[in-house]
Amino acid sequence: MKQKIGKYNLEFYESIDVLPMQRFNAFNKYVMLDAELGATVFDFDKIITRVIEFVDKDMKVEAQKELLNIRIVYNNILNHNDVRGLAFASLIRAINGKEIEDFSQASLNDILIKLSKEGLNNVKIHEINSEVKKN
Repeated sequence: MKQKIGKYNLEFYESIDVLPMQRFNAFNKYVMLDAELGATVFDFDKIITRVIEFVDKDMKVEAQKELLNIRIVYNNILNHNDVRGLAFASLIRAINGKEIEDFSQASLNDILIKLSKEGLNNVKIHEINSEVKKN
């Protein structure tokens, strides 16, 4: 699958099934973090709401677990760790014909910064992530 974002021609893996194993693991990690915890103020608010519900029901263990989750989401927010974006970036095979070989978190963040300057947004990230996951 190919997409153009600003001055960048992106080539994506057609399916998560054909990702190299290390990249597959990275993609799954970021998708899991996004689904379970997130990295936005809205995600933070959802967890706070769950904590309040657990406290109201005297479910202390569950409330404590959610409080630990808040720490992770808070850290993601402070460090600009956009786990949905990182999952997206891990699906990119090449940019302008150059294979992406470094898919460390720092490298993936650099890719997101470049693409964001060219118009990448959450809608596009969601569309592409969904398309690749379907295949």
